[in-house]
Amino acid sequence: MRDRKTLRRRMNSAEAWRDTKAGMWAWLVQRVAAVGLLAVIALHLKNPFLRTVQAALLGLVLLHGVLGLRSILLDFGLPARWHRLLLLLALLCGGAAFALFWGWRWY
Repeated sequence: MRDRKTLRRRMNSAEAWRDTKAGMWAWLVQRVAAVGLLAVIALHLKNPFLRTVQAALLGLVLLHGVLGLRSILLDFGLPARWHRLLLLLALLCGGAAFALFWGWRWY
């Protein structure tokens, strides 16, 4: 058996993240939002009226949702050149929806 060379990246250096594409960042942010949602839901169940927990819950749900919609659109066959634009649009739509919903106080 011959020696195989394995590509190794040091994840704590800037060099390792330099050429990371927008699709990878969107995937990573969506996964972090999902884990954050688990923690925020647990906090929300303990104290549902805490405004910071409500804001975090709304923000993470919107972020996870718009990135999921972006992923669905790409699954329907949009070309790879749309990755960066769809990521930007998803973040802008999520931020606008957060501002709209958070500004509208029903209590």
